Amino acid sequence: MLLRTLACIAIAQSLAGHAATAETLQARCKVAKTTDMSVSPQKVETTSDYVRSRPDFDWVFVYDLDLGRLCQVANEGICALISEDVKADDAGKLTGSTAAFSSGERGNLILSPQRGNWVFQTGLKQTMGGAGDCSLSPATPQQVALLFRDPARDIDLLCAGRLSVEAQILQSLGNDQTGGEMYRAEKLSQAQNIMAVAVSLLDRTGNRGYGRDESVLAAQMESEAYARRSEAERRNGFLECEARLQELNR
Repeated sequence: MLLRTLACIAIAQSLAGHAATAETLQARCKVAKTTDMSVSPQKVETTSDYVRSRPDFDWVFVYDLDLGRLCQVANEGICALISEDVKADDAGKLTGSTAAFSSGERGNLILSPQRGNWVFQTGLKQTMGGAGDCSLSPATPQQVALLFRDPARDIDLLCAGRLSVEAQILQSLGNDQTGGEMYRAEKLSQAQNIMAVAVSLLDRTGNRGYGRDESVLAAQMESEAYARRSEAERRNGFLECEARLQELNR
């Protein structure tokens, strides 16, 4: 089986305790210019209208002031930058020191949700957007999972659990001797393929700040809950995972 049962009550309680508040927000920000201050004169690059029109070039910041944490969500679905000391002043302007996920390089972020402007500086390089370049909205469940490091909300882990159930159903059909040989072979092949997808979904969450046991347990809990749902509920959950797989394949 893909998911082993974990008798780890402490982890389960930890997962349950990581509920996000209603103040978890995302700021989607466009880049106006970058400035390289390591050269003289300073080199300033203005962002083209084409790049600014593309959402995939936006910087997406997710934050929760109660938690005191901010995450810059990269297109790869990880926190490329993290701040553990984000706070807001009386005017609502956010500030926080950051660390890069890959290198640990330090930086500083200033973001004003009200005016929509922002500045990020690391070393002698500054990236910024002007007034109106940031738009605010509630964080998505996946963004909440990343910010709170909560695998129980992670769509890839949820789908790993759901697909493992679908694979087990197909395997049972393939092992049923009342079916024809070709039918049974087809079902067993489908079960193997779906289980492989479930494994890949589980594996791709390894760089999101979750412990391995926490990830496996979150998928196991979703697997058990999914098996108890009605056929219509399982269908809706499966369609959500199909949509997720299509998104990943784009």
